[in-house]
Amino acid sequence: MKLDFPEDMKEILEEFLIEADEILSGLDQDLIELEENPDDKELLNKIFRGMHTLKGGAGFLGLTSVVEIAHKIEDIFNKLRNDELKLTSEMMDIIFEGVDKLKESIEMIKESEEIPDEEDIKDLLIKLESVLSGGEVLEAEIVNNNHESQGEIGTDIQFVESVDEDIKNLILQYPGKDLGEILEELILLPPDERPSIEVIEKLEKIISEGKDVKDLIKQKGEEQKSKPEIEESKPVQKEERPKTAEKSEITKKKKTEKKEEVIRVDVERVEVLMNLVGELVLDRNRIVKLASGLETSCNSTETIEELLDSITGMSRTVSDLQDAVMKLRMQPVKKVFSKFPRIVRDLAKKLNKKVNLVLEGEDTEIDRSILDKLEDPLIHLVRNAIDHGIEPPEERVKSGKPEIGTVKLSAYQEGDRIIIAIEDDGKGIDVEKVKKKAIEKGLITPEQAENISDKEAFELLFMPGFSTAEQVSDVSGRGVGMDVVASTIHSLRGTIEVESELGEGTKFIMKLPLTVAIIRTLMVGANNRIFAIPLYSVVEIVRYEPDKVKNIGQFKSFMLREEVYLMFSLNELFDMPDQNEKQFIVIVRVGEKNIAISVEELFGEEEIVIKPLGKLLENVQGIAGATITGDGRVVLIVDTNSLINDKKSQLVGVL
Repeated sequence: MKLDFPEDMKEILEEFLIEADEILSGLDQDLIELEENPDDKELLNKIFRGMHTLKGGAGFLGLTSVVEIAHKIEDIFNKLRNDELKLTSEMMDIIFEGVDKLKESIEMIKESEEIPDEEDIKDLLIKLESVLSGGEVLEAEIVNNNHESQGEIGTDIQFVESVDEDIKNLILQYPGKDLGEILEELILLPPDERPSIEVIEKLEKIISEGKDVKDLIKQKGEEQKSKPEIEESKPVQKEERPKTAEKSEITKKKKTEKKEEVIRVDVERVEVLMNLVGELVLDRNRIVKLASGLETSCNSTETIEELLDSITGMSRTVSDLQDAVMKLRMQPVKKVFSKFPRIVRDLAKKLNKKVNLVLEGEDTEIDRSILDKLEDPLIHLVRNAIDHGIEPPEERVKSGKPEIGTVKLSAYQEGDRIIIAIEDDGKGIDVEKVKKKAIEKGLITPEQAENISDKEAFELLFMPGFSTAEQVSDVSGRGVGMDVVASTIHSLRGTIEVESELGEGTKFIMKLPLTVAIIRTLMVGANNRIFAIPLYSVVEIVRYEPDKVKNIGQFKSFMLREEVYLMFSLNELFDMPDQNEKQFIVIVRVGEKNIAISVEELFGEEEIVIKPLGKLLENVQGIAGATITGDGRVVLIVDTNSLINDKKSQLVGVL
């Protein structure tokens, strides 16, 4: 159904969509937690309030489909929190279906200003209604009286003498609702439609005293007072209602504080600011270089010293500004992690497995441009952990393991890198099976298979088309997952490692940069050109010694402290002629191995701003981008992972 919003409603719509995203983004995780702890009243109330807020905002904008779905889900959680329904797995499946439809509706509004029509949600509403009617409804008699008296207001209701007229009118205006719910309804109304502040304060005062609707109504007689459901429900409502009112007040305060302390900024504006800071860093580098040259070429004077002092101060300020802007781009990994409880639940149910998901380090922050690209690789790895790693319950019990398998998704910061790991306690990776499959697919020869280590065998998992699945399913087995994972991680200038023990479990470890915008690099020279190697991939730098270089078949090796490293010259990797003698060896980390790269010159460390090469050159192998140095030269940034990638099949079994 096509929507047509007037211009003055566009801003309200944008605010609603942002708020809807915030409500729905954490809902999957809340629902999973609730399924494990169905008696968690605080969680029930949180989900109920979220649906109530979503329904109210959608109702104001006339989004009927969203209102109807949210209203049904809200009613379900209202009954759950009042113990009128008992949560089951089947019930949760239908609730999830409703939440998915809400997400789909919000996306439709964003993309094309459309929402599903009545026919599209008809079956879903029937399912939700069946959930609602599936439990015993325990309603106080006053609620029924209110419903019956809607056509003839007040004929069957007699209030106690002390009840204010304004409160009487509110109770009659909202039949079937308790005082806390009436207060929530009033808060959601536009300011010009709300009752006066005095009326709201009266209502809040009554709630704070622990009273509810039944306390304000005259009882019909001793027989009614003795009814167990009314007698039992009374203290519950007296205890719970003030909490609801208190939580509503806290929620309002939090929202107010958020508006005062948080400003929503368009991502494009942050990108522009980031680019400007990048240019400022380049200018800073150039001025520092010019100043140092001026110092060495001239006699030290008071003017030069003052210039150097001011440059030092400017450099410090630029660094602080750079850090501040970098933090604008940082987001907690929770944004991605929060989607996995639902993914794990659905997949485990589909595969008839029992899986417990553990999340650690959700508050760890990483550049949003990296975070956005991490979701697909993480989904591949988690799905593989459940499908290939975690065994069926009966198999786990036979092998002496707990019936419920565990998948742990963790993140933490280590220096200027973010480490994200996916670990399971499943059956582990069978190295011999991996080697056999690799030989069958022609990825390695039988001779190479005999010589490779377990670590090298694990690297075969990331080669295109590789899969150990016996049967192709809609979960895995097509061989299109792990190579995508590796290429995505490498494109982010990260690395991925595998640790596994047969029968014990598997762990995938991804090491990623904090940011993709500004990095520290090692400047090296080859063939009269300067190249930048990211410092996080540099393990060690040593002098080039010809007597330590040996030939191994078509490759060369370098001996260092009784360790043998496969060696390439930078000229060789970029197909440039060797014109000058090599002076240094840079040991770099590529995947699970350290590799030696010989270079002609070494210029030291420099902080650089990465500039993309543009569409024409974006797919050049071995180049991650370019930068401009302090002296104005354009320098290419080396991507060691992709540079060595072409030689991987030849390297298997070497050393």
